[in-house]
Amino acid sequence: MLTYLKRPSPIEYTPKLRLILSLGIPLFIFVFLVIFRPFQLFDAAQIDPIIASAGFAVISSLCIALMVFGWSPKLIQFFKDKWSIGLELTSIFLLVTQIGVLNHLFIVKFVSNDYYTGISDFTGFLISLGMTYSVGFFPIVFILIAYELTWRSQANPNYSVNLVENSDLGETFNTVVVEALTKENTLELSSESFLFAKAAGNYVEYYSHVDGNVRKDLQRMTLAKLEEIFLETQFPAFKTHRGYIVNHKKVLRYEGNAQGYSLDFGVDLEKVPVSRKQIPQFDRVMKG
Repeated sequence: MLTYLKRPSPIEYTPKLRLILSLGIPLFIFVFLVIFRPFQLFDAAQIDPIIASAGFAVISSLCIALMVFGWSPKLIQFFKDKWSIGLELTSIFLLVTQIGVLNHLFIVKFVSNDYYTGISDFTGFLISLGMTYSVGFFPIVFILIAYELTWRSQANPNYSVNLVENSDLGETFNTVVVEALTKENTLELSSESFLFAKAAGNYVEYYSHVDGNVRKDLQRMTLAKLEEIFLETQFPAFKTHRGYIVNHKKVLRYEGNAQGYSLDFGVDLEKVPVSRKQIPQFDRVMKG
């Protein structure tokens, strides 16, 4: 279980997903409350149950929008590659708690204050949280299932390798096709043009030199998995740093000392670091 929670979170807050979450989950809550009317909540309601259900849905929509458009993306950016499923679920728990607090206030002020007759205010507050957690259980389980399916797809990406001979130079270079969840994100990496890859949270940035221009591609992938693919396909790549993998055949020059190197690919790109512990192996690769 702990290993599962430490996995990188596969969720990507695209504009489309944000809209779906902000509207889809509240719609589910509205329909659920209208059809099932759980917890005898509306038995002594002061307002129409449908209006009350709409109120709960609006509260959920506002809180979810605040999360997916506001504080959650900022947390992901802050934690970067440390953002995990455990942290994602923690943020969802905080979201449901926030909804529960507002639901309690909504019940007391507008739905039915009599619902908590004969119990303390604190007990009533806990009951409100419990009801919110119970209804929120269903979309959370759905998210967990989606996490697992997405993780399985990303943890074992398909790839193929071709050896292509360059007749002009008499060289042989590798071409690796790394398939993603969608065809649009499937990449073909050639040792003839690929320069280096850089970790970017739950993604990898790929830099290549194609037709005199630098091309940047982005794919949901872990750098560790990419390194594994390169090793299995004998792609000329070397992990110089915990955040970088380079095509060592494309390094034009490098400089530094025993504390670390800086690699230059001869194009308008950042200098790629070689960590101190990787220097001995890097020297052997470059000399070989």
